[in-house]
Amino acid sequence: MDKETKMFFQQIIGKLDKIDNRIGKVEQRLDRVEQRLDKVEQRLDKVEQRLDKVEQRLGKVEKRLDKLEYRMDILEVKQERLKDQLEEIQISQKMFIRTAKKKFVRLQDGMDTIEEILKINELIPK
Repeated sequence: MDKETKMFFQQIIGKLDKIDNRIGKVEQRLDRVEQRLDKVEQRLDKVEQRLDKVEQRLGKVEKRLDKLEYRMDILEVKQERLKDQLEEIQISQKMFIRTAKKKFVRLQDGMDTIEEILKINELIPK
């Protein structure tokens, strides 16, 4: 091989060595990035596990809330029935008071009539 060719190959080999060094540095960087990504992935796995647990707990809370909502619906129905019954009792009480007043008025009229009859017959003093 002549000198020029030898020099040319040496330049090519030198350039290839530089490229090889650069590729080695890139590989090292990629290894560091990969390690960092592995750590991030591990952390994300932990976060995912925690979120799964939170989701399970929220499912339980949702079931309990559904039960409470059902019970509240029942209580509302009962409250409405009690309200209706209370209104009926109030109406019955008003009717009783009105009837009692009428009967007391009639009774008082009867007593007044008896008293007048007794006074007329002079059985009681006037």
